[in-house]
Amino acid sequence: MATTEERARPGLVLPEYGPTGPELVRARFGPRGRRILYAALALLVVAIALLLAGGGDGLKELKHESSPQFTMLYPPDTVPRVKPGPGEIVRFRAQRRGLRLLVAVRRLRLPAYEGSVAGVLPILADRQAQALAEELPGFRLRTEGKARVNDAPGYQLRYRSRDVTNGIDILVVPEDGDREGVLLRFRQSNPPRALGAKQKALAKSARKVFRSFRFGLDRP
Repeated sequence: MATTEERARPGLVLPEYGPTGPELVRARFGPRGRRILYAALALLVVAIALLLAGGGDGLKELKHESSPQFTMLYPPDTVPRVKPGPGEIVRFRAQRRGLRLLVAVRRLRLPAYEGSVAGVLPILADRQAQALAEELPGFRLRTEGKARVNDAPGYQLRYRSRDVTNGIDILVVPEDGDREGVLLRFRQSNPPRALGAKQKALAKSARKVFRSFRFGLDRP
Protein backbone atom coordinates (compact mmCIF):
# COMPACT_ATOMS: atom_id res chain seq x y z
CA MET A 1 0.00 0.00 0.00
CA ALA A 2 1.45 3.24 -1.05
CA THR A 3 1.95 5.83 1.60
CA THR A 4 2.31 9.52 1.22
CA GLU A 5 4.00 12.03 3.48
CA GLU A 6 2.69 15.56 3.73
CA ARG A 7 5.16 18.19 4.84
CA ALA A 8 4.16 21.55 6.09
CA ARG A 9 5.22 24.47 3.99
CA PRO A 10 7.53 26.92 5.75
CA GLY A 11 5.51 29.47 7.67
CA LEU A 12 4.07 30.41 11.02
CA VAL A 13 0.84 28.40 10.72
CA LEU A 14 0.87 24.60 10.59
CA PRO A 15 -1.53 22.86 8.18
CA GLU A 16 -3.63 21.35 10.97
CA TYR A 17 -4.55 24.87 12.07
CA GLY A 18 -6.09 25.76 8.74
CA PRO A 19 -5.24 28.38 6.11
CA THR A 20 -3.50 31.60 7.02
CA GLY A 21 -5.05 35.05 6.79
CA PRO A 22 -3.40 35.87 3.45
CA GLU A 23 -4.53 32.52 2.02
CA LEU A 24 -8.12 33.23 3.04
CA VAL A 25 -7.94 36.66 1.41
CA ARG A 26 -6.54 35.22 -1.83
CA ALA A 27 -9.17 32.49 -1.86
CA ARG A 28 -12.01 34.94 -1.34
CA PHE A 29 -10.88 37.86 -3.47
CA GLY A 30 -8.63 36.22 -6.06
CA PRO A 31 -5.46 37.82 -7.42
CA ARG A 32 -6.37 41.17 -5.90
CA GLY A 33 -6.45 39.71 -2.41
CA ARG A 34 -2.85 40.43 -1.60
CA ARG A 35 -3.15 44.07 -2.64
CA ILE A 36 -6.29 44.43 -0.53
CA LEU A 37 -4.52 42.89 2.47
CA TYR A 38 -1.50 45.18 2.12
CA ALA A 39 -3.74 48.24 1.81
CA ALA A 40 -5.63 47.26 4.96
CA LEU A 41 -2.40 46.75 6.86
CA ALA A 42 -1.12 50.15 5.71
CA LEU A 43 -4.30 51.82 6.96
CA LEU A 44 -3.93 50.05 10.29
CA VAL A 45 -0.35 51.28 10.66
CA VAL A 46 -1.43 54.87 9.90
CA ALA A 47 -4.28 54.65 12.43
CA ILE A 48 -1.94 53.38 15.14
CA ALA A 49 0.56 56.15 14.39
CA LEU A 50 -2.13 58.81 14.65
CA LEU A 51 -3.37 57.30 17.89
CA LEU A 52 0.10 57.37 19.41
CA ALA A 53 0.81 60.90 18.18
CA GLY A 54 -2.36 62.29 19.69
CA GLY A 55 -2.24 60.20 22.83
CA GLY A 56 -5.72 58.91 22.04
CA ASP A 57 -7.22 61.60 24.26
CA GLY A 58 -8.07 64.34 21.76
CA LEU A 59 -5.24 66.63 22.93
CA LYS A 60 -3.50 69.04 20.60
CA GLU A 61 0.12 70.06 21.05
CA LEU A 62 1.07 73.73 21.02
CA LYS A 63 4.70 74.48 20.14
CA HIS A 64 6.13 77.93 20.77
CA GLU A 65 9.29 77.85 18.69
CA SER A 66 10.64 81.34 19.37
CA SER A 67 12.26 82.25 22.67
CA PRO A 68 11.30 81.06 25.21
CA GLN A 69 10.61 77.71 23.59
CA PHE A 70 7.93 75.58 25.20
CA THR A 71 5.11 73.15 24.51
CA MET A 72 1.66 72.62 25.99
CA LEU A 73 -1.16 70.12 25.48
CA TYR A 74 -4.80 71.17 25.34
CA PRO A 75 -8.22 69.85 24.27
CA PRO A 76 -9.33 72.37 21.60
CA ASP A 77 -13.00 71.45 21.90
CA THR A 78 -13.30 72.19 25.63
CA VAL A 79 -10.35 74.44 26.54
CA PRO A 80 -9.68 76.34 23.31
CA ARG A 81 -6.82 78.66 22.54
CA VAL A 82 -7.94 82.29 22.27
CA LYS A 83 -6.36 85.64 21.46
CA PRO A 84 -3.62 86.48 23.98
CA GLY A 85 -4.04 89.44 26.29
CA PRO A 86 -1.48 92.26 26.64
CA GLY A 87 1.95 90.85 27.45
CA GLU A 88 0.81 87.25 26.95
CA ILE A 89 2.33 84.67 24.62
CA VAL A 90 -0.64 82.32 24.69
CA ARG A 91 -4.03 82.12 26.39
CA PHE A 92 -6.69 79.44 26.86
CA ARG A 93 -10.23 80.04 28.06
CA ALA A 94 -13.14 77.83 29.05
CA GLN A 95 -16.50 78.41 30.69
CA ARG A 96 -19.63 76.54 31.61
CA ARG A 97 -22.71 77.82 33.46
CA GLY A 98 -20.94 80.57 35.34
CA LEU A 99 -17.65 78.71 35.76
CA ARG A 100 -14.78 80.65 34.16
CA LEU A 101 -11.29 79.24 33.60
CA LEU A 102 -8.12 80.85 32.30
CA VAL A 103 -4.65 79.52 31.50
CA ALA A 104 -2.06 81.98 30.23
CA VAL A 105 1.68 82.27 29.61
CA ARG A 106 3.40 85.65 29.89
CA ARG A 107 6.98 86.61 29.13
CA LEU A 108 9.32 87.01 32.09
CA ARG A 109 12.69 88.76 31.95
CA LEU A 110 14.90 88.52 35.01
CA PRO A 111 17.51 91.17 35.83
CA ALA A 112 21.16 90.20 35.77
CA TYR A 113 21.99 88.21 38.90
CA GLU A 114 24.72 86.17 40.50
CA GLY A 115 24.27 82.88 42.29
CA SER A 116 21.10 80.83 42.18
CA VAL A 117 17.82 81.93 40.65
CA ALA A 118 16.23 80.82 43.93
CA GLY A 119 17.44 84.10 45.45
CA VAL A 120 15.91 86.25 42.70
CA LEU A 121 12.48 84.73 42.11
CA PRO A 122 11.08 85.50 45.61
CA ILE A 123 11.87 89.19 45.09
CA LEU A 124 10.11 89.22 41.73
CA ALA A 125 7.21 87.24 43.24
CA ASP A 126 6.78 89.90 45.91
CA ARG A 127 6.47 92.54 43.19
CA GLN A 128 4.00 90.30 41.35
CA ALA A 129 1.88 89.99 44.50
CA GLN A 130 1.74 93.78 44.75
CA ALA A 131 0.64 94.00 41.10
CA LEU A 132 -2.09 91.41 41.72
CA ALA A 133 -3.33 93.36 44.74
CA GLU A 134 -3.74 96.42 42.52
CA GLU A 135 -5.43 94.41 39.75
CA LEU A 136 -7.85 92.25 41.75
CA PRO A 137 -10.29 93.71 44.28
CA GLY A 138 -10.26 91.72 47.51
CA PHE A 139 -6.92 90.11 46.68
CA ARG A 140 -5.61 87.73 49.34
CA LEU A 141 -2.38 85.79 49.11
CA ARG A 142 -2.95 82.24 50.34
CA THR A 143 0.48 80.59 50.02
CA GLU A 144 3.81 81.14 48.30
CA GLY A 145 7.00 79.16 47.89
CA LYS A 146 9.38 77.33 45.59
CA ALA A 147 7.88 75.29 42.75
CA ARG A 148 9.09 72.92 40.05
CA VAL A 149 7.45 72.97 36.64
CA ASN A 150 8.49 69.71 34.99
CA ASP A 151 11.95 70.04 36.58
CA ALA A 152 12.28 73.77 35.80
CA PRO A 153 12.94 76.01 38.85
CA GLY A 154 10.20 78.43 39.81
CA TYR A 155 8.36 80.28 42.55
CA GLN A 156 4.59 80.26 42.89
CA LEU A 157 1.88 82.45 44.38
CA ARG A 158 -1.52 80.99 45.27
CA TYR A 159 -4.24 83.56 45.79
CA ARG A 160 -7.88 84.41 45.62
CA SER A 161 -9.95 87.56 45.27
CA ARG A 162 -13.52 88.72 45.02
CA ASP A 163 -13.83 87.27 41.51
CA VAL A 164 -11.08 84.62 41.48
CA THR A 165 -11.79 81.48 43.49
CA ASN A 166 -8.40 79.92 42.84
CA GLY A 167 -5.44 81.69 41.27
CA ILE A 168 -1.89 80.49 40.69
CA ASP A 169 1.00 82.50 39.25
CA ILE A 170 4.33 80.70 38.76
CA LEU A 171 7.51 82.55 37.80
CA VAL A 172 9.73 79.97 36.13
CA VAL A 173 12.90 79.75 34.03
CA PRO A 174 14.23 76.77 32.04
CA GLU A 175 17.38 76.33 34.17
CA ASP A 176 19.17 77.96 37.06
CA GLY A 177 21.14 80.91 35.68
CA ASP A 178 18.71 81.70 32.84
CA ARG A 179 17.14 85.14 32.58
CA GLU A 180 14.46 84.42 29.98
CA GLY A 181 11.43 82.68 31.45
CA VAL A 182 7.67 82.88 31.75
CA LEU A 183 4.91 83.67 34.19
CA LEU A 184 2.54 80.72 34.06
CA ARG A 185 -1.00 81.53 35.22
CA PHE A 186 -4.12 79.59 36.16
CA ARG A 187 -7.36 81.20 37.31
CA GLN A 188 -10.68 79.63 38.23
CA SER A 189 -13.79 81.62 39.04
CA ASN A 190 -16.69 79.60 40.41
CA PRO A 191 -20.39 80.49 40.19
CA PRO A 192 -22.43 80.98 43.40
CA ARG A 193 -23.79 77.43 43.24
CA ALA A 194 -21.76 74.29 43.81
CA LEU A 195 -20.08 72.89 40.71
CA GLY A 196 -21.77 70.06 38.85
CA ALA A 197 -20.03 67.01 37.43
CA LYS A 198 -19.46 68.54 33.98
CA GLN A 199 -18.15 71.76 35.49
CA LYS A 200 -15.70 69.81 37.66
CA ALA A 201 -14.55 67.85 34.60
CA LEU A 202 -13.95 71.10 32.70
CA ALA A 203 -11.97 72.57 35.59
CA LYS A 204 -9.86 69.40 35.69
CA SER A 205 -9.16 69.70 31.96
CA ALA A 206 -8.02 73.31 32.37
CA ARG A 207 -5.69 72.35 35.24
CA LYS A 208 -4.18 69.66 33.01
CA VAL A 209 -3.45 72.28 30.34
CA PHE A 210 -1.77 74.41 33.01
CA ARG A 211 0.33 71.49 34.27
CA SER A 212 1.30 70.40 30.74
CA PHE A 213 3.65 73.36 30.29
CA ARG A 214 7.19 72.24 29.49
CA PHE A 215 10.21 74.20 28.30
CA GLY A 216 11.75 73.02 25.03
CA LEU A 217 10.14 71.50 21.95
CA ASP A 218 10.61 67.80 22.75
CA ARG A 219 8.17 66.09 25.05
CA PRO A 220 9.00 62.74 26.69
